[in-house]
Amino acid sequence: MPPAWRRFFTVYEADESDAAAFRARQLQAVLRLTPVSMLTNLGNAAIVGVVVWRHVQPALVLAWLGLIGLLAVLGLRGWLRARALGPRPRASRRAMRHAALHAGLLGGAWGALPALCFAGLPPDAKIIIGMVVTGMVCAGGFALFNIPGAATAWVLCLGLGSVWGLWHSGLADAAGLAAMMVFYCVVVVYSTWVAARTIGARLMAEARADRQHELIGLLLRDFEDHASDMRWELDAQGCLRNVSQRLASALGIPVALLARVDAARLLRRRVPASAEARAHWDALRERLAAGVAFREQVVTLCGPHGQTWWSLSARPLRGAGGAAQGWRGVAADVTEKHLAHRRLSWLAHNDALTGLVNRNQFREQLQGLLLQGGGAARLAVVLMDLDGFKQVNDTRGHAAGDELLRIFGERLLSVTRHSDTVARLGGDEFVILVRGAAAAEEVEPLLDRLFVALEPVADVLGHSVQLRASAGVALAPQDGSDVDTLMNHADVALYAAKHAGGKHYRFFHNDLAEDGRRRKALVRDLRCALERGEFRLEYQPQIATDGGAVCGFEALLRWHHPERGTVSPAEFVPIAEGAGLMPAIGAWVLREACAEARSWPGDTRISINVSATQLKDEGFLAAVEQAAQGLSPQRVELEITESSFIDDMGAALVTLDALRARGFRIALDDFGTGYSALGYLRKLRFDTLKIDRSFVLDLARTPEAGVILDTILALSRALRMEAVVEGVETDIEARMLSRQGCDAMQGFLFSRPLQPGAVAGFLAGWAGNGGESQRREVVGVG
Repeated sequence: MPPAWRRFFTVYEADESDAAAFRARQLQAVLRLTPVSMLTNLGNAAIVGVVVWRHVQPALVLAWLGLIGLLAVLGLRGWLRARALGPRPRASRRAMRHAALHAGLLGGAWGALPALCFAGLPPDAKIIIGMVVTGMVCAGGFALFNIPGAATAWVLCLGLGSVWGLWHSGLADAAGLAAMMVFYCVVVVYSTWVAARTIGARLMAEARADRQHELIGLLLRDFEDHASDMRWELDAQGCLRNVSQRLASALGIPVALLARVDAARLLRRRVPASAEARAHWDALRERLAAGVAFREQVVTLCGPHGQTWWSLSARPLRGAGGAAQGWRGVAADVTEKHLAHRRLSWLAHNDALTGLVNRNQFREQLQGLLLQGGGAARLAVVLMDLDGFKQVNDTRGHAAGDELLRIFGERLLSVTRHSDTVARLGGDEFVILVRGAAAAEEVEPLLDRLFVALEPVADVLGHSVQLRASAGVALAPQDGSDVDTLMNHADVALYAAKHAGGKHYRFFHNDLAEDGRRRKALVRDLRCALERGEFRLEYQPQIATDGGAVCGFEALLRWHHPERGTVSPAEFVPIAEGAGLMPAIGAWVLREACAEARSWPGDTRISINVSATQLKDEGFLAAVEQAAQGLSPQRVELEITESSFIDDMGAALVTLDALRARGFRIALDDFGTGYSALGYLRKLRFDTLKIDRSFVLDLARTPEAGVILDTILALSRALRMEAVVEGVETDIEARMLSRQGCDAMQGFLFSRPLQPGAVAGFLAGWAGNGGESQRREVVGVG
């Protein structure tokens, strides 16, 4: 058979499992018409028998009637048997062949009559027989079209007998009538197969739909078993229906008790008394009252496992005419996500180490109070820092320094009022915002209580440390009516207090000049420091967690004053920036660091801190390129602190984008310690995220620290940034950080900052046998 014919006579292409089910449905469709078809055969046979009884031998008529009756009875018997057995899910090819055989025999029996006796009948009898036969051809084809093979057998057998009878009928137009019968038979057979193919296509489409429905059912069951989301459904009265086991478990109530329970009344009893929870609940009720679909509406509930947050999404169910019939949706437990978001939001406004308000949030509060007062706000700004903090940090390590800062923050909170704001600005610098104080007499009692609270010796990691602090106070409105003026005047007073020997406080006044003289002296000395060669660089190694190799060094600027000794970068860098000296000092740092890095192995990076004023310098880009000559740009990493973006974020981003376009790496230093860095991560593509030690200090002691660090590391991985953790001092911290997936670490555990001449020896020692064992022990390799 040609391919085109084969395609035409193929009802459907399916595997045997589906084909068996299709055949069962085809047979069932034909069986439904079997009683009517068989009774029609018997009725038509009786009519034909009466018509031909006088013109054909009675014995032949009786034999023909008996054959028709027998075949009709067999058809009815098959229908009764199928009805008794019930619908069959599958049918064999043999059953289809049996149906075709029965149709062919019955059609042949009907075709035998005109073939044998049509020529001897009178004209009126011929007309009756012709009408019956033609009707039987069409009716049989229609009744059997679900089984096109049976329909074809019926039409061919009946049609051939009819054509033979017409051809030999002796009629003048016998040939034309015979041809017309052939044409009718062909049309019926063709129509039967076309209709059968349509039915076959529908059967295949239904089978595909059933498989998809089954797959969807499996996915929904798997969703119910494994997903964190829970399906929920409400009827028109707001009662729960079709309650899932997961939803019942989350509510801590058995499924049977939840059925037909008023959902609003049930959940309202579980809403906490907090303002946030009530606002969430009111928003949900508004969404439900509006009657439109909604997504990710958060609601706070008290469940069997404590307070939880659910995210609800749903759509309304509509009946005929748009009548409301309830709701259907899903609920997701977003407690962990919500807590992590709150923690990140808290980090954006608070200091991670002490829990106090951070610099950004403090400035916002102070600005708000000054604007509300309209230039007449009554308040005091008390700026403080710890005396001798650097010595504690250097001699006892960062852990001791961090613990000292926490204790200091707690002592400040213990003596302030609830209306006051205590903030950590960074490092050992703290500030108190005292509301409603416009005179020194109103602030002095607070300061006296504070210095009394600092007198008890602090236990810092097993060591007794005496807390000493200095404070400078500026009052509004007399000392300033804007944020910067008040902070600057408080800073001047603080320097005066420190100059007086520390452990003291000073109020700002116009005659206060000591701090100005100190600053002027430092500015004067800084202008000559480069020429006198008083600056030097030290290099602290960064260790890759994957394999423990030295991946780079951070260049740290040091100033050794001939009279004052070592001056902290935290002190002289801001002064240098304010005096416009930082571009020249920064250019020297770039040249020295890159020159030193040229002697290192080819893949070792140099990380160089860049100040805010350097980014503003128009010649900064050219200075970087000139200093890095002979080095691959990928080996030069520029560390930018969050404060670099405060004054002019647009200019800073343009400069950094240009640097990245030339292949230089950009790192965001001290992530999260001062300002909110999340906005900067959206605006600029950083290569490295440097995580402050405050985030890992409690890593081995509290699980919350691990959650926060995991969140930050996941953020760095999502943004394809390397994560470098600073201030690693213990093996436990190093191993935990390695397991949590940070990329590199630096800190006293590996090395203190090295003099330039010691870098080569450190690299050789670290790469040697001794360094190999240390490397494996620290980062957990092998």
